[in-house]
Amino acid sequence: MYKHTRQEAADMLWISTRSIDRYVKAWKLRAKKDWKVVYINSSDLDNLISWWIVNQEIIVEKPILNSQFERKPIYTESKEIEIHNNFKNALDEVYEDLRSEIKEKDTIIRELSIRVWRAEELAKNSVSLIDFKKSQFLLEESKTNLNQAIVDLQAEKENITTELKYQKTNNLILLISLIVLFAIAWTIFIIKI
Repeated sequence: MYKHTRQEAADMLWISTRSIDRYVKAWKLRAKKDWKVVYINSSDLDNLISWWIVNQEIIVEKPILNSQFERKPIYTESKEIEIHNNFKNALDEVYEDLRSEIKEKDTIIRELSIRVWRAEELAKNSVSLIDFKKSQFLLEESKTNLNQAIVDLQAEKENITTELKYQKTNNLILLISLIVLFAIAWTIFIIKI
């Protein structure tokens, strides 16, 4: 039966209404919404209270009769402080565990973000595959053009050296013929004198 509101359930369990919402989401408590008011299942709430009492080892004093002859358990103030301290200690442990988990995950996130940044820098500074292949093709083409130019220059060198040899021999023949003509002319001049 759904008869306790969120606030009443929170007061009974000594927790916040936000924690009640978490229990509802985790299916530890069943809830029913009637317009804007959320009602908590009383049997689930009793089960949770009894579980806490057993697990926290809370000892309840014997119930006494009040003026209407109803039995109600009375908690001593020391037991309430003990419940509160046990609950606070458990919350502190959970808080520390979660804090260490968050620190670990933060370091992982930081390392991953550094890796992503490095990868972005590499990608930014790297050449695309198409540009690389294009430059490789141009390099190979320039190598073949260079080899062809070297072959052409060597052939031209050979042509020039052979032409130079012919010209040297022609110059030598011309020089010899000039010397011979000069010697003939000189001998004729000497003979006439």
